[in-house]
Amino acid sequence: MDSAGTWFREVQTKDTRYQPLIRSDDQPATEFNQATMARFRDQMRKFYYDPSRYPNYLAQLGISYPTLRADAGKLCATGSDAH
Repeated sequence: MDSAGTWFREVQTKDTRYQPLIRSDDQPATEFNQATMARFRDQMRKFYYDPSRYPNYLAQLGISYPTLRADAGKLCATGSDAH
């Protein structure tokens, strides 16, 4: 293991024990979203990822990554790249 992981376990969190707020057998309360999901499910279908047609989700959305602006690297008068 790398030294950062060792330091994290043996120094930084040595005396810290994680105690989850839910039990391992607790189930999500999906009934709270049933009406919302029923209302919007058909509209959301166009955003479902289809691995048989696209290599990844960004390709399905028509996004090429990484996206770079033509003026990337140029700074405006304020010194930031926000225009």
